[in-house]
Amino acid sequence: MSCRHAPPRRRRPSRVRAGQRLLALERSGLVDTPPEDSFDRLIWLAARSLDAPVALLTMLTPTRQWFKSRYGLDMVDTPRGWAFCNYTILQKGIMVAENLATDLRFAENPAVKGELGFRFYAGSPVSDPDGFTLGSLCVIDTRPRVLDETQKQILANLAALASDEIKLRATDRQLRWVIERANSKPSAAAASPPPGTKHVVEHQ
Repeated sequence: MSCRHAPPRRRRPSRVRAGQRLLALERSGLVDTPPEDSFDRLIWLAARSLDAPVALLTMLTPTRQWFKSRYGLDMVDTPRGWAFCNYTILQKGIMVAENLATDLRFAENPAVKGELGFRFYAGSPVSDPDGFTLGSLCVIDTRPRVLDETQKQILANLAALASDEIKLRATDRQLRWVIERANSKPSAAAASPPPGTKHVVEHQ
């Protein structure tokens, strides 16, 4: 009897939805920014509370899996094809792969077959104020394992806190733009918001 897990049906997002997600990621202004204590604390808590050697806050661009915060891993990004989070962003709740080496979705992944030798992954989506999933907060181990319900709740709550931090950033950016606009000359009042702020559009 085989112990390999057959891959479940993968819900594929529409091209429009995927494009909107990438625009939301660009609008967030997070990618390729320096480390921030607010995110680093959450990743440290994830690693320590879940006894994981690796914890990451990932952002998925068209070509890369970039790490806004990382614990236990030196690299700052990987090719998008390596990302276990490609599956996490397609669902609302936690995605768990208890043994990556026997999971047909991931068995041939370079992060599993190669020097990194990852064997376990659990991730929860991280979203922006409009509900677009930008990436995930995840923990990784080099041995197969399971998470109990309490541990899953910890991971989900930490991901929710990361989402809250992203929302706070967006709100702060919008407030700063409003203040700058209010203080600017009348001729500049009609200027468009800077990158990373949302446009308010009347729907016809």
